[in-house]
Amino acid sequence: MKGMLPGLDVLRFLLACYLVIYHTLVYYPAAQAMFWADIFKLGCGATSIFFILSGFILSHVSVEMTPGERKKVSASRFFISRFTNLYPIHIITLMLTVALMTVSSRPFDVELSNLDSAAEKIHTMSVAEVAVNAILQILLLQAWNPFYLSFNVPTWSLSTLFFFYLLFPAAAPRLLSMRRKWSMLTAMWVASLLPAVIVVANGWYDVWTIGMLHINPLIRLPEFLAGILAYGIFAGHAQQITGFVGRHRRILIGTLLAFFIGAAYQFAHGPPFWEVLLHNGAMLPAQVAVIFVSASLLQRASPRVVRWTRRFGNASLSIFALQIPLFIAFLKVQKLLGIPYPLLSCVHRLHVCAAAASRVPAHLSVYPVYLAMILVASIVFQERLVAPLRSTLRRVLTPGLAQKATPERANGLLRSDVSPKQRQVS
Repeated sequence: MKGMLPGLDVLRFLLACYLVIYHTLVYYPAAQAMFWADIFKLGCGATSIFFILSGFILSHVSVEMTPGERKKVSASRFFISRFTNLYPIHIITLMLTVALMTVSSRPFDVELSNLDSAAEKIHTMSVAEVAVNAILQILLLQAWNPFYLSFNVPTWSLSTLFFFYLLFPAAAPRLLSMRRKWSMLTAMWVASLLPAVIVVANGWYDVWTIGMLHINPLIRLPEFLAGILAYGIFAGHAQQITGFVGRHRRILIGTLLAFFIGAAYQFAHGPPFWEVLLHNGAMLPAQVAVIFVSASLLQRASPRVVRWTRRFGNASLSIFALQIPLFIAFLKVQKLLGIPYPLLSCVHRLHVCAAAASRVPAHLSVYPVYLAMILVASIVFQERLVAPLRSTLRRVLTPGLAQKATPERANGLLRSDVSPKQRQVS
């Protein structure tokens, strides 16, 4: 099945929005007292769905059939496509983060890896640590540091995705050619859950262990591979799955929403072992079900709806990478506007204004302004900056494609390795 799947674009966008709220709502003490705040504490669940979804989508758009009915991935085209899609977003937002660090009072403070429910532990990086982490960031290797996340924190997932991309051309054709995909998907579930079970059984909640469990690409790899297998199952039974979802759509969506709300509550208020298990593998069957349901929806949507879902879906990585730099800038502006001095007077007494701004509380009432800002900024960033830069990089890296480029490709709206029926995902 190589048709359009606009429901997955909607899912990508909603996951990115959820993670924005997960990462930023904690800065508002007033929000933490509200009963609905617990719903947005399951960021690990959204990230896992994103990893599974990446394997699913890449299988949909990148795996080709040879004349002998063998599956393959053009490694060179795939690597160029993925690198030019991911790296410009990462490096631009990294530079923006570094610029904001220069106006921070404690730019080298990082939070040590820990359970989300544990007390915050701050570590101040040395000059050597800053240099090492800067190199890791530039090379997209920051997810391999288990102790803490530095610079633009959410981009650890981009580092993990980059590792997945390196394995995809070899792994995807083999997994998709397997006959017993359900059994292999179950094995991926076990492989994803097993490290968490070992940690819980031994009570290993130290910084190194939790850091490895949460962000290490090898430990998160089964989720990505599960996405590849899930696509193989969906592609082989598309009519049955979409028909079942069509008949029971409301029941399925309601059940999944109830499950994840319950999981979020347990994550926020349950004992530490639940936090570890839910973070790594316990929810994988439900996460795959979310993708099956989403892939089955909107398949008969109008071209206009498909066009807009594609725009929102394509902006998901930009939303993910821009959220923290823009939020830091937003908070600083909000605090500056709240100081009891005229802003022009701060030119001559920066230290006084900075001290006053640090005491200004973050007001939840203006939070919707930030949410609107991140959505608009991410779409503009993706379409006006990232897409043209991506197209330029692809022309440089693959000169032969420049002569074959269509107007749409010149605008960066399509990927060079996507067939006409696959254009809704990049």
